[in-house]
Amino acid sequence: MGAANLGRKPKPRALKVVEDNPGHRPIEPEVPFTRGSPVKPEDLSEDASKLWDLVVEQMQSVGLLKPLDAPSLEILCETYARWKEAARMRRKDSILADNSQGRVSAPWVGIEERAGKEFRAWCSEYGLTPAAERNLVPDAEKEDADNPFA
Repeated sequence: MGAANLGRKPKPRALKVVEDNPGHRPIEPEVPFTRGSPVKPEDLSEDASKLWDLVVEQMQSVGLLKPLDAPSLEILCETYARWKEAARMRRKDSILADNSQGRVSAPWVGIEERAGKEFRAWCSEYGLTPAAERNLVPDAEKEDADNPFA
């Protein structure tokens, strides 16, 4: 990870408003992105396509997607597909393989582990884990974001 990923993630705008912000920089207004479904790439793998449909359905129902999310959503879905394929290989062919050095850890085990870690990071960006879900602010709540007592 690069230096840009170090430190705590910033708090959501709505949480800053509720907690007050004395002595800190002013709370910036939200960027008025155009909301809507991103266009699904035609060349997604089968597993990635299934996850895309599920994520878009759920996230769109609460107004949390925009067309600009397409590239990152594609990476999320294809990372999941890579993990699924590696997990299939592990179940089918075991965690060990033979090479010129003898019996070693199969390459798909490393692929599965790396894809799992990368997928978990992308899940955090999309609020797809129970902990990350708490940071999401659906459209209905954004209307009251400036009023901590609403």
